[in-house]
Amino acid sequence: MNHEIDVVGLIAGETLIVGECKFQHSPLGYDALSNLQRHADELRWTPQNGTDRTVEHALFSRSGFKQSVEEAASERDDLRLFTVTDVVNAHTDSSNESFFEA
Repeated sequence: MNHEIDVVGLIAGETLIVGECKFQHSPLGYDALSNLQRHADELRWTPQNGTDRTVEHALFSRSGFKQSVEEAASERDDLRLFTVTDVVNAHTDSSNESFFEA
């Protein structure tokens, strides 16, 4: 079975960032988060030091997010939500070092 993840990267030695990007006219729903989490579980990567990995999730949406996704993000430390405006502002604001610094 194939798994598609739009964004994969490393934040720190044991932290993996995975993300889903949707450029659609409707707000992004909880199903996108569920699919991302399931697909991230299938990634075969372990930190070099052999410890358990930490996974951070990012959702990028053209049209915002449904309430269920916004509630999940407010309750979790491992989920960040980004709109097109957030991405543009991050590229134009030289003082913004990282999306994932809170």
